[in-house]
Amino acid sequence: MQVTRIATSRALDVLKRVGADEVGHKIMAQKAQMYYFALHDLSYVASAIVKQEALSVGAEYATPREQILYKGEKVGLLIANASQLRRLVTKLSAQDFGLKNLATYLKSHIKPPPDTQAKIMAIINVTPDSFYASSRKSSKEAIERIYELLEEGVAYIDIGAASSRPGSQNIESCDEIARLGEVCAEIDSKQLYKKVQFSIDTYNPKTAEFALKSGFSIINDVSGFSDPDMARVNAAFGATAIIMHSRGTPETMQTLTQYDDFLGEIDTFFERKIDEVIHSGGKEIILDVGFGFAKNDAQNLALVNHLLHFKRFGYPLLLGASRKNTLGQITGKAVSERLASTLALHLIGVQNGANILRVHDSKEHSDMLKVYYALQESTLQQGIL
Repeated sequence: MQVTRIATSRALDVLKRVGADEVGHKIMAQKAQMYYFALHDLSYVASAIVKQEALSVGAEYATPREQILYKGEKVGLLIANASQLRRLVTKLSAQDFGLKNLATYLKSHIKPPPDTQAKIMAIINVTPDSFYASSRKSSKEAIERIYELLEEGVAYIDIGAASSRPGSQNIESCDEIARLGEVCAEIDSKQLYKKVQFSIDTYNPKTAEFALKSGFSIINDVSGFSDPDMARVNAAFGATAIIMHSRGTPETMQTLTQYDDFLGEIDTFFERKIDEVIHSGGKEIILDVGFGFAKNDAQNLALVNHLLHFKRFGYPLLLGASRKNTLGQITGKAVSERLASTLALHLIGVQNGANILRVHDSKEHSDMLKVYYALQESTLQQGIL
């Protein structure tokens, strides 16, 4: 007899290797996929119903001991596999006490994740003041870097002409366009947009329009499309909108880190902005949780730990923590020495659902992803079954 314990993260891959019939595979895959939800502020009656219904479908709902007497903190941890969660949603949909809303929310998470590998978005800053000095490029250096990245085969190149580091001031669109002129001319004249997707990192609609006319196809707006004209420009060119969560401006954002419901308020922000972009005629959307924007160190780490929370929207998730201050606070290292910590955090981000990594160090991230996906394949290659 040979018995091999399989890592939870590899269970679905090994299930494929078993070769069960298609119907059986779908059923068993749902049992292998686990969900964990922290529930807050349910009434004691609603919490008791959730516990009863969870147990009835084979799931678990852990609550403080005092809740049996309708006392104590109103919090609980729901643990269920996909199959159990589907049945629980059906049961809660027939209940009162706000549980229909809970059922709707839980149902939004029961979507198979896209079976795609994470992609790299490489950063080019045509600015004199970006927080990472090595990323600052002249027009000539930026063009040279574009060709290097084309050789590397990155999926996206994100080009910005205004720093968004904490404390930086907004600049006028005319200044951005002046900095971008030569770079955009090269992209347009050589039709480089046919080889890679270019993203314009700007909060100015006029700058976005200038770049889109040069072949860019993505708007990466750190203000979260706060200017209504940005959604209009995005729709007019059929571009992809990267909606990033933030508050205030780069100059003020780090004074705006107080939240009553951290993840919930980001949820609400995304719901509103997605609606605005779609109603303006936009179709393609990427969500960026805004690591480092109006968030303290603990909040930034919470975002990475709970990226799966935002998968329910059904859009790709972008994570951009490259060399940022939180990593310096953890490691005590200067910006120039934060590559290792960036790779560590971004790897966890990919494991937690990030689809796109916005990075300064594209080659190193490419190597990291190659190793990560090779490990995912290794179970089958080594004949565990």
